[in-house]
Order: sequence, then structure tokens, then C-alpha cells
Amino acid sequence: MVFSFLVLGVASARADGFCTRTKAELTEAFELPDNRLGFRNSGGIGNGGVCWWHSRLQRSSLYLARYAPTKPRPTYGEAQELVRSLVYFTRVIEIPGYSNFQSFSEDYRELIQSELNTWQIRDGFIAQQWIRGLSGKSSLPANQLQSHMETIYERFQTSEPGLWLMVQIKGITSHALILIGMTRTEQGFQLRVIDSNRPMETRILDYHIGDESLELGDMSFVPYLGFKRDQVLIDRALQAYCGV
Repeated sequence: MVFSFLVLGVASARADGFCTRTKAELTEAFELPDNRLGFRNSGGIGNGGVCWWHSRLQRSSLYLARYAPTKPRPTYGEAQELVRSLVYFTRVIEIPGYSNFQSFSEDYRELIQSELNTWQIRDGFIAQQWIRGLSGKSSLPANQLQSHMETIYERFQTSEPGLWLMVQIKGITSHALILIGMTRTEQGFQLRVIDSNRPMETRILDYHIGDESLELGDMSFVPYLGFKRDQVLIDRALQAYCGV
């Protein structure tokens, strides 16, 4: 019986296009506010925010969450299990009672914030991911930044949409963005990103050849690719679910 339900679920996913989404379709999905986390970056250690993990969950939910709005909404425990599946990138989930991640995350904000806080602590003190935030520079000589941006562009061209970027700011501060668009211009590159501090917007960043840093509001920074293994785990979960 369980096997039959799994087969029907996969068949449904293939029928509705979930398992056959193209890069263009995934990029379009990232652009839609309905698919965004419904609250901004906050909480964390010392109330300093959880931007890295907010962004990682944003990417995971886009790839691994499906919706069943006609079914009863999950209990707290069921919602917690669903969120943890996204946090650990373990499987494709179905969120009952909702048609998008924005509304689900708004209703379960406290639960999700708690999971993000825990994720930060687990990475920071067990996996020592805090070291990542101390690496990289907030500015580079113009020729080095140009080469660096070309590398990011090449990676963007060949990767699945939604690259995770660490935003290295002066000092020990770092932020994170999800890169969902990058086009070459006559002057350099234009980037389209999701910023956990303003998650309902798609923010535009411009890099010009000769720059030594990029600007985001009043922040000067250099972006660095990171958490590449997240996408590997996401792809593995999709392959297990879709059977491809």
C-alpha cells in the first residue's frame, strides 16, 4: 500500500511538471514572492540574524517542497518534521493545507525561526562553519575582482538556479544572498538576488569592470560561492523522489 502511494505521488509529480522543471522554470519560480520565506532575517546568536540559513532554507524549499492546499493543515509536530526535512535536504515534502511557501512560513514563523536558530548553532559550534564567515575579503584589486566575477558567472551558467553567495563585508561581518540571475553587460555584470533582509524583493546589483567591490545598500562587499554541497543533497533527494 505504501509503495502504491509512492508510485502515485511520483506519477502526479511528473504529470504536474514538478520532476521536469527546466532551469528557466526554476528561475521563474525563484522570482515569485509566493515562493519566498514569509519573514525577514532575524533571531540567531546575539540576535545577529540567521541570514546564511534563511537563504539555505529558501533554496531548499524551492526545490523540495510541493503543496496540497485541499488537505488539512499540518499539526505543529508535522510541520516541524516537514521543515527539518528541508533543513537537512533529505526528501521532497508535501505541505498540506497550503498552496505556497510564503503562507506556510508566515503561519509557522516561530517554528521555522527556532529551527533556523538551531541550524546556526549546529553549524557554528559543531561543524565550525563560523570560520567561513572570517574568510574572504570585502574588496579586491580591480583585476582580481574582474576575474572573480567571471568565475562566478561561469559557475552560474553551468549550475542549477539559486547559487548561495556569502557577502563578505569589512571586518568579521558577513551576509548571504541567493543568486537567481546574472547577465553580462557592456560595463560588467548585473545580478538578481534574494536578500533575506528583504525577502519579498528581487534586488539588483551592478558590477562594473574596474570596481573593487559591489554595493548592497550601504554595504561594500565581495561575493563568494558557498554551501555547494547543499545542491548536491537537493539533487539527490529529487533523484530519489522522481526516479531519474
